[in-house]
Amino acid sequence: MYQPIKLRLFASLLFLTILPVWALAQLEIVSDSEILLWKNGEKLSNPWAGGFNTPQFSEMDLNKDGVMDLVAFERGFYGSVKCFLQTESGWKYAPKYHHAFPEMRNWMLLRDYDCDGLMDIFTSVPGGVAVWHQNLLHDGSFQFVKTANFLQSTDFEGNQSPLYVAVTDIPAIVDVDDDGDLDILSFNLVGSRLEFHRNLSQELVADCGEMIFEKASSCWGYFSEDGNNNTVILFDTCDNSSTREIADGKHAGSTVLALDLTGNDLKDLLLGDITYNNLVNLINGGNLQEASMVSQTIDFPSNTLSVDLAVFPAVYHLDTDKDGMKDLLIAPNNPNNSLNTNQIWWYKNVSTTVAPEFVFQQNNYLIESMIDMGEQSYPVFFDADSDGSMDIIAGNYGYYESTGNYSSQLLYLRNIGSLSGLEFEWVTDDYSGLSVYGFEGIYPAFGDLDGDGDAEMLIGDEAGQFHLFVNKAATGAPAEFVLTQPNYFQIDVGQSAKPQLIDVNNDELTDLISGERSGSVLYFENTGTAQQAQFSTEPTISNWGKVNVLPNEFTGYSAPFLTADSLGNSLLYVGSEQGWVYAYDQIDNNLQGEFRLVDSSNFYGMHTTLNGFELPEKGNKYFVSGSFAGGIGFYRKGIPSFYGVDEFPFPTLKIQPNPVNDFLRFELPAEFTEPLQLTIYNAFGQLVIKNSILPDLFISIELKNLSSGLYLISLKSNQITTSGKFLVQ
Repeated sequence: MYQPIKLRLFASLLFLTILPVWALAQLEIVSDSEILLWKNGEKLSNPWAGGFNTPQFSEMDLNKDGVMDLVAFERGFYGSVKCFLQTESGWKYAPKYHHAFPEMRNWMLLRDYDCDGLMDIFTSVPGGVAVWHQNLLHDGSFQFVKTANFLQSTDFEGNQSPLYVAVTDIPAIVDVDDDGDLDILSFNLVGSRLEFHRNLSQELVADCGEMIFEKASSCWGYFSEDGNNNTVILFDTCDNSSTREIADGKHAGSTVLALDLTGNDLKDLLLGDITYNNLVNLINGGNLQEASMVSQTIDFPSNTLSVDLAVFPAVYHLDTDKDGMKDLLIAPNNPNNSLNTNQIWWYKNVSTTVAPEFVFQQNNYLIESMIDMGEQSYPVFFDADSDGSMDIIAGNYGYYESTGNYSSQLLYLRNIGSLSGLEFEWVTDDYSGLSVYGFEGIYPAFGDLDGDGDAEMLIGDEAGQFHLFVNKAATGAPAEFVLTQPNYFQIDVGQSAKPQLIDVNNDELTDLISGERSGSVLYFENTGTAQQAQFSTEPTISNWGKVNVLPNEFTGYSAPFLTADSLGNSLLYVGSEQGWVYAYDQIDNNLQGEFRLVDSSNFYGMHTTLNGFELPEKGNKYFVSGSFAGGIGFYRKGIPSFYGVDEFPFPTLKIQPNPVNDFLRFELPAEFTEPLQLTIYNAFGQLVIKNSILPDLFISIELKNLSSGLYLISLKSNQITTSGKFLVQ
């Protein structure tokens, strides 16, 4: 995950043009990736890096030491970045850099488009390509600033339109014609041919940073995809009659890597197809002015173990072992139904000539150094061995086995540390043998439901039901769970039941709260006794606290965690599908009412969950997070910091009183003497108010019946910016 930031620590709103403004609200939680984890007697180097499903790899010098580091982008509608520094002992997870990257979707490739030695971002927008330029700041850190919402390309008739790249695809962004600027190869909208968008920056203005594209060919390499399989038709005449159009009239999906495989300075191709496990290799027998693919291999590489990766492989060309030669990393490009463990294949370049020779090394590159539970990890703290220290039990949606089939299991990490330092060992990835039950999704919760002083285990599943496992262990012995009540009290929350067992109403009975697919939180009151829990099939409150993490046109997948703040007041964290975690208070003595949204953080992934515990002897609070990528993030309570902000003093916005009601009133800092722009965003990042106002000592803004919750305000003139956040009651 990333290193969060607290709003009050910002020194400038300069980066509002770089990051979504709603990312300014952050929980007081900081990444702690130094907690040790041992597996089979060996220390994992990156245990809390968060796992991978469909990563895309690029190189970038993150710490500006002259050595290329590794940046992985996890594909998804809510994509996430993971950064790794090159060290003497190998790659080291570096979450402090994550927040410097913008929010992106589908695909991301780092390329230096303006020849300044700094990697810039090429990324997906619907049907096209956006570009973010990397800027260095005075302190040596970096920021990204968007320079193109949609790259444009001029067609054969002189008409300019967005350069098309399907959201399913990964294009090739490389200097195809060897003229010193970056060109783009991508499949066209209809059919199966590769378009060559030539960059004319060098030819027209002698500046590689201008990105002036023309569609130089609609059938680059004179080939087309076959309609019956993932091979290609060579020596295509490229007339309209030969163009294959698939059933829905659109290109289905391909990944493209262009590189010189023969040492003749011409770009050959490696192609992945959306429904196949292999890579197709095409050899270029043309010249720099006109490519022509003259041969193909469907079992690439044929000199070693060939790629066979379910499903839709994408290939990345970079120096993974820092020996000066570029290797290949291959990973799936389909985030919905593909291999989610042992799915990053490394092929080392062992050639002694200009033509590369790639030899298979391993199928778990980077993953071997971290926790990776396949898809949708769900970790919680629980003292499984009854030694008084909190262990970690983590469920998941499942490990991919075949199309539509997943194995759902529990991971057990035993705490072998002390109060002065946490440390864990990997015990088993099938705790309590739950894999035999065939659950679709395993999301655990622990609590005493029979009054015997130890905790039972309640499993929520993806079908929306719960299953009770009673703890049969002797007092003080490690937990021993036995399934006693499948489909517990016939409760059905619809889909994706993510439970917590906790005394909500302070009656000394363990109650049940649960998340679910539509984004609300359900509260089930325990109406039984300490010795025999009793729950109704229907929730006591179906939209508890009026919490709902369902954004427009998406699903919510809420994941609640009820705890207490430093003053002992109830505090509710709720994770969500889009990667945000929201914090609510005003819960005590208000169970029937609406809770107050007090803060939020974007964890830049999907299906984020959060769970925590506190060491009472030290007052330290720790958290673990789960995500769609299947790993675990480790955090502790703390004041966040931020990487990549060019800091300089700015006036503080004084909002009083806060919370507010119908009118927002504040004193404008004296430094503002020019007309300024006022913007207000809600916690979901939606712009709710935008005004141009004249400077005055006291400002009053009508809130126009804004609903209760957290809001972010910024004021900006030509020279000065300031910000603040406020609560509407």
